[in-house]
Amino acid sequence: MKKALLFAVPFVLAFVVSTAVRAEEGGEKKAAPAKAGEWTLTIGCAHCNFGADTKAETCAAAGKTADGKVINLTGNVAKEYKKGGDYVVKGKLSDDGKTIEVAEMKKKE
Repeated sequence: MKKALLFAVPFVLAFVVSTAVRAEEGGEKKAAPAKAGEWTLTIGCAHCNFGADTKAETCAAAGKTADGKVINLTGNVAKEYKKGGDYVVKGKLSDDGKTIEVAEMKKKE
């Protein structure tokens, strides 16, 4: 019995240590929380106005940043988004940076 324990214990310890190291190196990654913020965007249709950037096949709200990045908009989007223009958008940016969940948007004055 003692010989069996002397043989099994090192294998168990090696397994535990390798599992802990693997977890530290990026085993399961937690999703980053959405980032709340405020952006000034040129609003338009993802298909009609920004189709070359988004490759969207249907109409949907989108906004273009000052540096040219197009971000899809969901949530509380103003109904007149197809008219375009500059808007101040408040909401949460997804962790991949491709979508804003809009809480509020107002035409820039």
